[in-house]
Amino acid sequence: MNNIQFAEGLKVLPILAPADIAATATGTQYVDVSKMHWATFVVQFGAITDSTINLKLEASTAGSSNATEVAVPFKYRLTSAVATDSLGAITAGSSDGATIAAADDNKAVIVDFDPAALPAVGADYKYLRLFLTPASDNTAVLVGAVAYLQPRYPGNSIASAT
Repeated sequence: MNNIQFAEGLKVLPILAPADIAATATGTQYVDVSKMHWATFVVQFGAITDSTINLKLEASTAGSSNATEVAVPFKYRLTSAVATDSLGAITAGSSDGATIAAADDNKAVIVDFDPAALPAVGADYKYLRLFLTPASDNTAVLVGAVAYLQPRYPGNSIASAT
């Protein structure tokens, strides 16, 4: 019997529509990870001109900006560019974030986080979002993001994560 993986085993959520954020700091949609075993975010970059982007993972007590955001450490991996096939090393991203270089255009960043680490941040922290801060000299930063969440209770009707 076939199991349609994306229909029942994973919660797939677009969290940032493809956009040019140029030199504008941008947060993705928040995701409630309280009922999730694991959270993986894939950030796809198109053209990046001129400079770097700082990528942070933030935890919050609410599903909207409320000044409780705290940057949390995470693991990430940079893919190769489109039409090539290799992966960078798994790297620790600190609460200061990770730096994405202008040379990393047309690559994706895979961010992994275990929601079991959130109680160490604070009792009410259950929401995550990515926050991207391009350097002010960027003239184009094309980016989009999707969350892939592993729910505690998979099935045909997965609990809401937003």
